[in-house]
Amino acid sequence: MTIARSLHPLKGERDFEWRGGSPTRVEALTDMVFAFALTLLVVSNTPPSSFGELQDQLWGFPGFAAAFSILLLLWHSHYIFFRRYALEDVVTTTLNAALLFLVLFFVYPLKYLATQFSVFVRSAFEGAPRAPMSLEDAQSALAMLSAGYAAVFLMMMALYIRALGKRHQLELTAREIQLTRFGYVQHGIQAFVGFLVLAGALLIPLPWSPFAGFFYFLIGPLTFIAGVTLAPDPTPAPKPSM
Repeated sequence: MTIARSLHPLKGERDFEWRGGSPTRVEALTDMVFAFALTLLVVSNTPPSSFGELQDQLWGFPGFAAAFSILLLLWHSHYIFFRRYALEDVVTTTLNAALLFLVLFFVYPLKYLATQFSVFVRSAFEGAPRAPMSLEDAQSALAMLSAGYAAVFLMMMALYIRALGKRHQLELTAREIQLTRFGYVQHGIQAFVGFLVLAGALLIPLPWSPFAGFFYFLIGPLTFIAGVTLAPDPTPAPKPSM
């Protein structure tokens, strides 16, 4: 998630010189952990032995797709960070190890809620929508998911703060420093909203506490405001033709 005209392809950025080259051992380990986390999201560990089992597994894909997208976006953010800065010092490696540990914790409540979402989608399509879990279970699952979500993005924020502290060593340009500041604020927003949902899930009384999950919709507007404020696009708008 970035501001206009700063979307990250996998081979470079317009406003940021990539200092990373070939993947390091830290990145290789990270890719293995993310691959393992994605494997844990798979609907079933065994292929279907009947058409009925195939249908049951296919109904699990709406939740799988949502969870897959979240992990893929997190992996992409991590990839961009190491392409930009190529840091391999002790502090960065330690923060990265903490991030990987948290990702493996985060994937379990993520898969659980993704599975329950698929159950609800199936019941809706069958014409009899029903809650896949009790309100108490929804409250607890949302709290666990949000704790993991906030912690993961807090680690990403810490990585960007580390990069900002190394700006002179990395010889970052003024624009790169600007984008680095936006990077840690951007991930800080993710962590803040995660903690906000966690607080809502724990403090708002039932039956309303599970609806604290709607606070996640704040991420988009807050990120847009931060982008416009901290890292506006320096390219002037084209003049209208006569």
